This record gives sequence, C-alpha cells and structure tokens, in this order.
Amino acid sequence: MNINPQAKIVVCYGDSNTWGHNPLDESRYPANIRWVGVLQERLGNEFNVINEGLNGRTFVAQEPEKPYKAGLPVLKSILETNRPIDVMTIMLGTNDLKSTYHLSIENIIDHLRRTIEFIKKETKDNQTKILIICPAPVVNPIGKKIDPRLLNAPEISEQLPQFFEKVAKQSGCLYLDAGKFISLETTDGYHFAPEHHKILGEKVAEILKK
Repeated sequence: MNINPQAKIVVCYGDSNTWGHNPLDESRYPANIRWVGVLQERLGNEFNVINEGLNGRTFVAQEPEKPYKAGLPVLKSILETNRPIDVMTIMLGTNDLKSTYHLSIENIIDHLRRTIEFIKKETKDNQTKILIICPAPVVNPIGKKIDPRLLNAPEISEQLPQFFEKVAKQSGCLYLDAGKFISLETTDGYHFAPEHHKILGEKVAEILKK
C-alpha cells in the first residue's frame, strides 16, 4: 500500500487477468508479477495502484450460481471504497464470450457502454479518467484444448477491438488494445503468462505517465 498522501489513485478493474490467475496451477501470481504490480513499480510513489480484479468477472451478465461475478452490481461499492479515484482502468470482456451467457457482440458492447456511463455518473465530482483496455483475443492454445465454454470465442474476440475503440472515443475515454502486443497461444488461450503481465503493465504505465 502506498501511503503517500499526494499519490494519485489508480483502480484496475477487471477479471482473472487483473487478479493474476496462473493458468499452470490455478494459483495467483505474486504481486510483483501481476501487471497491476508492474504498473505500480513503473509509476512509482506518485501513484497508488489498486487491484480490483476478480476471476470470472463479466461486465453485467450474471451466472445464476455465482451472481457476484457480475461487475455492475458491485461496481458502486468498488467506486465508493476507493474514492477519490483519479484513473480507472477497465479490462473486461473475455468471460462475457463464454457460452454460459449467450451474449452477442452487440450485448457485450452495450454492457461496456453501461459500465462507462455508470462510472461517470458515480464519479462526476472528481473527474475520474477512464482507460478502456480491450483484452487480448482468445485463441486456440498450442498443444492444448481450449475451455469448452470458449469454443466460439476466438472468432468473436477478434472483432471486439474495433467496437471497444469506438465506444472509448465516443465516451471520451483513453484506449489500449492489448491484443496488439499480447498473444496467448502458449498459455491456455485466454490467461496471461508472466511476460504478458510485464508487457501490459509497462504499456499502461506509458499511457498514464503522459
């Protein structure tokens, strides 16, 4: 925890790739390996970077047995817990591709838009900046079978960046396409390896330093 009273607050809101899920053994990567930890190290003492990642989180869609995985119902609590927030990063969308939810691209983009609108409404007094990170595309992993819930995800996820970028621009948000520099064939097809965390943390740091 950064106790510098002048530090800018950065909240990283996301799913298992923000939480730090290790696909090799289902454990959690150490804090210094996670991209949020890399971001903190790169930004230094002038920023306090807070990890609000959760395995399986979606934008809005609810799984009946695990309703807490849906982001929007808990988002107000996250915003209240961490305010005042200077920057909020959002990297969600991978879990929304699961067949569990039967969502179309239009549904996912609408859920992204609703999430942005909610954050803006709840943080209007402190002018929180929002960085939309389009997750790296789901791919068929080398030498492994993809999660059966994500069989159709590779084709759909490749189409997400153009829509995420459009929504980000329309909403006045910063934007980053993780798929431009991260490819997940060597993991399970949708989770980060340590090198991916390092790359993303450094890329986000570059944006926020500007």
